[in-house]
Amino acid sequence: MRLDPIRHAVDADDLAAEIGRDAAKHDRDGSFPAEGFDALRRHGLVGWPPLAPGEIGRLLRLLAAVGRGDLSVGRIYEGHVNALFLIRAYGTADQRDHLEAAAARGELFGVWNTDAPDRPLRFGDDGCLEGAKNFSSGVDGLAQAVVTVPSLEGRRMLVVPLDGRPVDRSWWHPMGMRASGSHIVDFEDLPIRPEWLLGSPDDYVRPPWFFAGAIRFAAVHVGGMHAVFDTALQHLQETGRAGDPYQLHRLARMGIAVEEGYNWLDRTALAWEAAAADPAAGDSLVATANAARSAIEAHALAVLEEAERSVGAAGMIAPHPLERLVRDLRTYLRQPNPDGALASFGKAVAEGGWRPGRAGLPAKGGGGR
Repeated sequence: MRLDPIRHAVDADDLAAEIGRDAAKHDRDGSFPAEGFDALRRHGLVGWPPLAPGEIGRLLRLLAAVGRGDLSVGRIYEGHVNALFLIRAYGTADQRDHLEAAAARGELFGVWNTDAPDRPLRFGDDGCLEGAKNFSSGVDGLAQAVVTVPSLEGRRMLVVPLDGRPVDRSWWHPMGMRASGSHIVDFEDLPIRPEWLLGSPDDYVRPPWFFAGAIRFAAVHVGGMHAVFDTALQHLQETGRAGDPYQLHRLARMGIAVEEGYNWLDRTALAWEAAAADPAAGDSLVATANAARSAIEAHALAVLEEAERSVGAAGMIAPHPLERLVRDLRTYLRQPNPDGALASFGKAVAEGGWRPGRAGLPAKGGGGR
């Protein structure tokens, strides 16, 4: 039986402030940002994130608010949301009931697709798993994770409990995103239980949702550049430099870039809703998501440059908050295959599958350009 959601309305500014309160502490020691997830639990957002197709716009704005508070919390929470999306889309009724009830109790989930290079995760001949997962973000605070494993039929998903799994933390010395704790988790000799298998082969990479899902991490990026903008503006106001004409130009360019990021989230939300209603709109959704992640990356890099110039060397020295934000955002922007995403979008443009000014509409017909 599905539990009824208990959702609490929360202002995005307040949520970001609540989540970000302990971000600097966790950046210093690389510990799991537990307080940020306590805040999300208090607002009912661990057990009941907005996952219905018609709620995608709300979800993207939520992810941006979380990222604005702390990008490490945003990275881990995006994985939790993705796991619940996969469970809801591909799980059996029993799996959905059991796993959604676990989330309602406050348990956190992750999605780990990257294999350890020297020990990729595999199905062993003895009914056990072999190998390890790398970039296992949030492992120190998660209860279960969706892991992917290749098979002859395609890539399979398993929802695996993490209690007692060996974790190698020795390699994780990143420039930024320290509190995301993307360690190496060992699954060697773990007996596979049938109820762990989620969905059918290659459901994980099923279009359009696999490719379009990049908009979730892009939403967290928007929150990160918003935080950079906030910090630069506050610094200029506190130092009495906000009225300088050159600084006004920088503030204007940053404000425009951040707003453009939110506009891309809203446009992609419309395309997502269209694809959920009509599978024929799936290609347009993928093109829009690829455009959005590419545009948001460019806007975020521009905001970083403007903020660094606005604040100057003071912002490069801890404990100034810009120092951490620059490291975190520059690190988190390095997502897989940005060139492929941009090329795929260009191909959609060249072939007439995507046109500007048609958010949520089919690529052809209907009185467009």
